[in-house]
Amino acid sequence: MTIFRFALLRGIRSPLTLLFTYILPIVIILIRPMWIGEGLGLGAGGFTFLFMVTMLSAYLMSLSILTDKIDGTVLRILAAPIPMWRYLAENLLSCAVPLVVQMAIVSVLGHVLYDWSLTLSIAVFLCYTVLTLASVAMAFAWHCLFKGKEGNATGFSLVLFLGTFLSGLVFPTEVFPGLLQYVGTIFPAYWASRGLRDVLATGAMSGDYWLGIAAMLLFAVAFLLYGGKRRIV
Repeated sequence: MTIFRFALLRGIRSPLTLLFTYILPIVIILIRPMWIGEGLGLGAGGFTFLFMVTMLSAYLMSLSILTDKIDGTVLRILAAPIPMWRYLAENLLSCAVPLVVQMAIVSVLGHVLYDWSLTLSIAVFLCYTVLTLASVAMAFAWHCLFKGKEGNATGFSLVLFLGTFLSGLVFPTEVFPGLLQYVGTIFPAYWASRGLRDVLATGAMSGDYWLGIAAMLLFAVAFLLYGGKRRIV
């Protein structure tokens, strides 16, 4: 797991990454007004902020793969030889593990502070864990579109904004006209939002929830396949 350890250490050296990955999720769950009331939409706003933090954290943690691509490190690693699947898998784990740990803490705090049911706590943890995997895979695929860092962060910020707005995280997709109601389905966040809304409405992990989980897993596989050897090198 050498690649995993190296990528993990490199990822947490950035103050911005530390803020979004290790601090903000805990801060958000402790801000009670974000979780009480109906004025701010899904989960009174808390779930929406967690979605955004998760996706941005995934991007920041995955920057190491872009650095490897730019400076040629990935070519030296693959010449070791280390198969591409192992390189991607260990990088994926190094990005996902810190976020998954934070989501576990968030789920426990939600249960303790806001009387979440055990079902809701488990549903939140699983949903954000799968969203983390899909977001990291999406960030990997995004990095493959660029040969340098110029325009990378700006473009991803735009994608994050569109994904947040069109995925039903701020407003239900039903308020959008025509085809705009369906554009959000191309973002993993749409399926995470749909799944959690179903749990919050029914109190159970039923069809829509598991459909969202399955869709995000498919997104993760598709993004990783796109970010395979021919693209990343």
